[in-house]
Amino acid sequence: MTTMLLFAACNSPKQPHAAYVRVSQLEQSYGQLITVSNAPTQDQHGTGDRLGVFRDSSGTVWGIPLTIADNGDLLGCAPPMLREFAVTDTLPADAVDIIGAVNQPSGWRGGTGKLELLVRDSQGGLRLHAVASAEVKTGPVCWSQSPPEQALKYYRLIKAKAAK
Repeated sequence: MTTMLLFAACNSPKQPHAAYVRVSQLEQSYGQLITVSNAPTQDQHGTGDRLGVFRDSSGTVWGIPLTIADNGDLLGCAPPMLREFAVTDTLPADAVDIIGAVNQPSGWRGGTGKLELLVRDSQGGLRLHAVASAEVKTGPVCWSQSPPEQALKYYRLIKAKAAK
């Protein structure tokens, strides 16, 4: 009985599911889809979910889970309050473009590592820049579309201020 009560107390209620919608609908709020990657995973029980990187007119970069519907449509999931969530990381001040995304090698078969964006600076130089995500703490959450089902993280990235 004690074990059951402890399990119930530690097992927090599952947050509601946020809807997956057409990418064209997301682009109206979060800007153009600029690249795609697999979402980083903590371990080999990763979901295999895709992650879209969008950039809006203010320059904010958003990492939003993607999936492909049975009919082939590309869909994405943004929690309703995503614009209110905290910034998760910054882009280099000299970054002028994002040209790709990849998972950082972790050096072991336990997971994929952080998301890295391939950024181009004003001189045309390329470099990988790792960025952090955050968990959705309240409200609807984007859930993985493949087992094991788990809540997916979000990215909200802003450009670092240039040094004076």
